[in-house]
Amino acid sequence: MKKTPRFQLIGAANDKVRWRLLGGNNASLGTGAGSYRGAAECINAIQWLKDNLTTTRAEFSHASGGKWRWLLYADAELLAMANHAYGRKIEAKHGLERFLAATPEAVVRTGGASIADWRTKYKMNSPEAPLR
Repeated sequence: MKKTPRFQLIGAANDKVRWRLLGGNNASLGTGAGSYRGAAECINAIQWLKDNLTTTRAEFSHASGGKWRWLLYADAELLAMANHAYGRKIEAKHGLERFLAATPEAVVRTGGASIADWRTKYKMNSPEAPLR
């Protein structure tokens, strides 16, 4: 059975919602650049990206230390970016290609329970967590 890529909604600071794209193997392919007021607004942004993917343009950013990231824009607005830096530009290019190939077929799971919130999941292990 082939697993399909999917968009995952993620809880962010100030009750905002973000998204990331996961491949069929659950590897993170990219993340949205913005935060949204709720799941519905975030899902609308994902749908807009899917509908307008062919009109976007990509850039590659080279950070100090030789790390590369891809960035995806609609006009001047940053829409999505690589989750992590790549050691070589060609690796960043392949990462972008995987993101672009997965986006049209990716599904979005709806419902409040589908929003992952790592801030609460990992709070127990954070330095700010109270000692018990």
